[in-house]
Amino acid sequence: MSLDEFINGTPAIENDKEIDIKNWRYFKDVDLITTDALWVSTPTGKNSKKFTIPKREFLPKNSSEFHGLWIPEIPYQFIKRFTQENDTVWSVFGGSGTDYKVADILNRNCIATDINPTSNRILKADARDVELETKVDLALVHPPYHNIVKYSSDNGDGSNLNSIEEFVIWFNQIAKNVDKHLKDDKYVIVCCGNIFVNSEEITLGYYCVLCFQMLGYTMKSHIIKDYGETKGTDGKNYNINYYRQLKSGYNNFYGDNIFIMKKTKSKNPSIKKILDLL
Repeated sequence: MSLDEFINGTPAIENDKEIDIKNWRYFKDVDLITTDALWVSTPTGKNSKKFTIPKREFLPKNSSEFHGLWIPEIPYQFIKRFTQENDTVWSVFGGSGTDYKVADILNRNCIATDINPTSNRILKADARDVELETKVDLALVHPPYHNIVKYSSDNGDGSNLNSIEEFVIWFNQIAKNVDKHLKDDKYVIVCCGNIFVNSEEITLGYYCVLCFQMLGYTMKSHIIKDYGETKGTDGKNYNINYYRQLKSGYNNFYGDNIFIMKKTKSKNPSIKKILDLL
């Protein structure tokens, strides 16, 4: 299947509003496009600085059979905010297809790639060197969190790498290929949480962000989205985890890191100097 077939293969659902800065109240109060940096699953009050993730019945439902999904609200927010109808979104890690399903609803074209495709709408490809036939307006990047969930034994699968160093080298190659295909002044959304390895918290998402910053990208925002209800939050598991954390000197992971990166040079000269030191 060609990329043209991917881009044009599924009819999009009509969407009646586009981001217009003059109509900002509509997007804030009606469409609930947020600029808050803390996203929570449980309502916290009208004047809270936390964004309560809404239940949008028209968005696709995630499959319980696929591990490591991000919720449809994440691509919805950023596709709506940073693209226009008929723009092209690249779902770099196509996963279960959440991104292309949301893109269809919002009348955007979507190229979805994955080393382990789960549907015929996802092109089997290695994100490190896949050649797209068009430049894209937005890249959605949700890599595996190293080997926390192992998706395959493929050499191009980041969940199959032995060390953090190998993972960062692998992701850096992906960042370079994303940069090659993203239009100037457009956005990359990187979602990657922290992991705990050998009694140490590894800030994996920050390493991913550094790969883009080394390419000259500007960090626009860091969002934290809570994990919501998980197996680790029920009474029995919470007590076990609490005991282990208290004993070993670490804390709960609150949620996922989501980073908004823009393909434009930083205006802060100190950033480049700091990066040069690394």
